[in-house]
Amino acid sequence: MPTPLTLPGICWPLQASTGDLAVATSHITGHFRAGAGFDAIIVCDLLPAGKFRNGASRHWCRTHQCYWGTQADLADWQATRQMRCRQHASPMGYVLYPQLFDPMRFHATTLRLGPDGLLQLRARTDDGGAQFHRDLPALAIDCRALPGLFPPDIVQLNLTPPAAQAFAAALQAGTPLDCSDCARCGHPHLDLGSFALAPHRRHSCGHCGHDASHSATAIVSTPLWRLRQRYLHWF
Repeated sequence: MPTPLTLPGICWPLQASTGDLAVATSHITGHFRAGAGFDAIIVCDLLPAGKFRNGASRHWCRTHQCYWGTQADLADWQATRQMRCRQHASPMGYVLYPQLFDPMRFHATTLRLGPDGLLQLRARTDDGGAQFHRDLPALAIDCRALPGLFPPDIVQLNLTPPAAQAFAAALQAGTPLDCSDCARCGHPHLDLGSFALAPHRRHSCGHCGHDASHSATAIVSTPLWRLRQRYLHWF
């Protein structure tokens, strides 16, 4: 396989119950066939994440949202000398060179999930009030212009299709929403899939893999809620 490319982009697992939306880099590394799609092979991003219940050391893959360190993982590492999670070859959704949106440069901003699954972004620019219309598969929100909203190492909030769909479904169902921060790294937690419809207190972090953060009440957690409460009219 050719050398993976590192490019500005957004990627997401096609099946996951958590996600890492609030990212410390605007780039992704992998193999891409086009500017967007559902067939990217993205390089694992592994970091230490404590231990399994049996005492064995484990790592967390931010890319594929799963742990590394099982006997099968160790056997693969011994055979290939590559440290990669069990989902390393799974296709992922992606968008290269996504639209980077700075909420502070606009007013009257609304964001809707269209029937075709595209994000419908509508706003007016502050310099003259020109209309800003975009229909996008995914969107990057510039967090550097939003001080105090998230930890300072977060550069952007990647609004992916699974996150948008989970958020819209939770709003429609009247599910209690909030944003729970990880007790270890401070990054906001994201619930996806069935977890986005079932309020709970214990949350696993998609950024560092810490799995014992608790919210005060049972909620569905998403960083999109915090952004919606302070800056944007969403969904």
